Amino acid sequence: MVVWLKLESGEAVRLVDRWSPSIFVGADNKADFAVPIYTVRQDYEWTRPVQMRESVIDPKTSEVLEMKLKDATKSQQVAGRIERLGPFGTFRLYNADIPPPQSYLYEKDLFPLAQCDVVTREGRLQWKLEDDVWDYEYAVPGLRKVKLDVEVAKEGKLPRLTDRLESATLESDSGKITFEGGSEADKLLALVQAVRDADPDFILTNDGDTFLFPYLIRRAQANGLTSQLVLGRDRTAMKAPSKGGTSYFSYGRIHYKPSAIKLRGRVHIDINTSFTYSEAGFEGLFELSRTCRMPLHTSSRASIGKALSSLQFYHAHKAGLLVPWKPTLAERFKDRSELMVADRGGFIFEPRLGVCENVGELDFSALYPNIMYRKNISAETIRCSCCPDSDNRVPELGWNVCKNKGIVPLAIEIIVEKRLRYKELEANTTNKADRPRYSARQAALKWLGVTTFGYLGFNNAKFGRIDAHIAVCAWDRKILLDAARIAEERGFEVVHGIVDSLWVRKERADSGDYIELGADIESETGFAMTFEGVYKWLAFLPSKADSGVPVLNRYFGAHSDGTLKVRGVDARRHDTPLAFRRCQMDLLKIMARAGSALEVRDTVPECTRVFFGYADMIMHHELSASELAYTTNLSKAPDEYTTMTVQNSAVTQLTREGASLHAGEGIRYVITDYDGRDSRRAIPLDMVEDQIKYDVERYIGLLARVCSAVLEPFAPECTAQFLMRSYEAHRSGPLTS
Repeated sequence: MVVWLKLESGEAVRLVDRWSPSIFVGADNKADFAVPIYTVRQDYEWTRPVQMRESVIDPKTSEVLEMKLKDATKSQQVAGRIERLGPFGTFRLYNADIPPPQSYLYEKDLFPLAQCDVVTREGRLQWKLEDDVWDYEYAVPGLRKVKLDVEVAKEGKLPRLTDRLESATLESDSGKITFEGGSEADKLLALVQAVRDADPDFILTNDGDTFLFPYLIRRAQANGLTSQLVLGRDRTAMKAPSKGGTSYFSYGRIHYKPSAIKLRGRVHIDINTSFTYSEAGFEGLFELSRTCRMPLHTSSRASIGKALSSLQFYHAHKAGLLVPWKPTLAERFKDRSELMVADRGGFIFEPRLGVCENVGELDFSALYPNIMYRKNISAETIRCSCCPDSDNRVPELGWNVCKNKGIVPLAIEIIVEKRLRYKELEANTTNKADRPRYSARQAALKWLGVTTFGYLGFNNAKFGRIDAHIAVCAWDRKILLDAARIAEERGFEVVHGIVDSLWVRKERADSGDYIELGADIESETGFAMTFEGVYKWLAFLPSKADSGVPVLNRYFGAHSDGTLKVRGVDARRHDTPLAFRRCQMDLLKIMARAGSALEVRDTVPECTRVFFGYADMIMHHELSASELAYTTNLSKAPDEYTTMTVQNSAVTQLTREGASLHAGEGIRYVITDYDGRDSRRAIPLDMVEDQIKYDVERYIGLLARVCSAVLEPFAPECTAQFLMRSYEAHRSGPLTS
C-alpha cells in the first residue's frame, strides 16, 4: 500500500507498507475449505481459519477461511472463481468488493488528513494516531491547489481527441500560466514541468475524466511523449482507463459516471462529476473523507451512498462483522393484513391549493437519521430473536427492536451528532471567517444523513433490509400525526405537512406563538424541532397535468422579513434556462415586498413589465445562447431514440460530429426551430457559433409560462396566453406604453 504524507514542513513524502487485503470464505461444511485452498493457491500468500460474524443478524461468530491475497486488484476475480467451485451458496464470499485503500484505513484505524506519527520497520508502517475523527476544530495542512484547462484547435464543430493542442493553462492562487508558444510537444512538456514545479496536492479540472485528461494522453501519444506525460508525484506516466464509464439508475433517473483518472500522489477533482465538491467545496470533501474513511480522490467521485457504505464497513470491521459480497438478507414474511399497515411511507397532509397568509413553518431536525439513531433501527435490530420483550416497539406494527445497538445506528451517530454541533458553531461563532467552514462541513454531513434512510431499503445495500425501512416510516407517521394533533389542540390549523415539516396557521398568531408550539411538539415527541419562520403569504401550486391536484413540493412564499422560500418552481430547477430562472426570481423579489396576497396582486403590473423586458431581450437577440440553454440527461443511449424530439435533435448533431454519448449523460441545447421536423429543431450548446438565431416565438411563449406560474395564484387572469397577448399589445403600442 502506497501512502502519501504531508509533513509539517509542507513536503509530501511517499511511503510503502508491505500489506495486502484479505477476503473471507464461509461454508456450511468446513471440509469444503480444502477446495478453494487448493484451486486458487497461486492467488494468496496464506490462509487461516478465523472466528467472525458472517451476517449482521448472526449473534455469534462462526469459523470462516481468511485468504491473504497477493494482488489486491484481483479480489473480485478470485472471489468469482471460488464461488463457481460449487453450486450457488456452497461458498459465501465476504469483503471481496471493499476497495483496498479503504480496507487499509479500516484495519489501521486511520482516516484521510489525520494527524499522526509513523515509523517504518522492516517494510511495514507503524502508526500512532494523534487525531480524533470526532474533532470539530481539526487542523488541515497547507494544501496547494491548481486548476488545469486546455484550448483545442478544433477542426470541426466539437473538440476531438485528434485535434491539436492550442494552449494549456495552469491557474493557482499565485497567478495563471498559459502555454501557447512552440510546437504541441513543447506545450505538453512545458505543462508537465510547470506541474512539477508547482507541486500541487490537488489538480482541478472541468470534464477531466471525460475529455481533458484523455485528450492530453492522446496528444502525448501522437507526439511520442507517452512516457513523459507525468502529472502525478511518483513519476508514473498517465494512462487512459481500461474500462469505460457506467450508466446506472438512482431514484427513478438514469445517471452516467465516467471512469476516474487518478494522479498518483496528487488528487484529481473533476468539478463536473464531483457531487461533494460542488455541494460543499473542499471543507465538505475533507469532512466526508475523514468521517467515512475514504481516500480524497475516491470520496470526491463517490455517490453519497457509497460514502455511507464505507462508514458502515468501518464499524462492521470494528465489530468483527464481515461484509457480504452479494447480500442475500431478505425481508421477513408478512401476510396481507400486515402489509396493509406496513407498506406505507411517511405521512403527508395534502396542501390546500392557492394562497394562505400568516403561516408558520416548523421542521423536525434531521428526523429520519434521528429516528434510526435514537430508536436503534437497523437490519438486525427489527424483530430480533434475542429481545422479544423489548420496550422499544415499532408504532402500529408492534415489532420489537433489539436492545443491542445496531450497525446502522453506530454509523449514524457521528453524522447526527457532528452535524448538530457544526450548526451550533455556525450559528454562534463571532468569527465570520469560520462560518463558511462550519456550513460546508455540516452540508456534507447533511447529505450523508439524507441517504441513510434510502439505503435501509436499497436492494444492494450490504446492511439494508426493508423491515428497517418500514419501521422508520412507521415512526415518522406517528411523530408527524402527533405533531399535528398537538397543533390542533392548541387552536392551530394544519395547512400542509410532508414527512418532517409542518405548516400551520392561527388568526393573530405571532412568531412567539409558533415557537412555543414547536417547543410543545418537541417536548411531547422527543424529537428536536426548528421554527423556520412566519410567511406573510404562501402559495401552493397545482400539478401541471391536473390543475385540481396539488403538488406536495411545489410552493413559494415570503417570510415576514421579506426572505423567500421557493420549492419546485422553474427558478429552482437546474434544467431551466438561466435567463428564465433569473426572470422568475426577479418577479418573486418584487412580490416578496408585498405584505399580503392582495398587495401581491397589486404588483402584477410591475411584474408584467419585467416579463416584457426579458421578452424584448429575447426578441432582439440580446440574450446569449448559454442563458437560453436547456439542460437534460439522456434517458437512454443515442441510438435508442426513435422520435425527432428537440432533445434528440441535439443528440443527433452531437453524434454526427463524433461525440460519444451515454445514457445518463447530460447535454445542453438551444431551441432553434421548434416546429421543424428534422435535426435542426435545436442545436447543442457546444456547437453554437458566435451568432445564433434561436426560436424567438417559442422562447417568449415558454417565458410566459414561467412567469404565469407564480402570478396566476394571485391573479387568475395572468395565464401564459394573457401575458403573450399583453406582450403583443406592448410591442404594437406606443413606445411610452
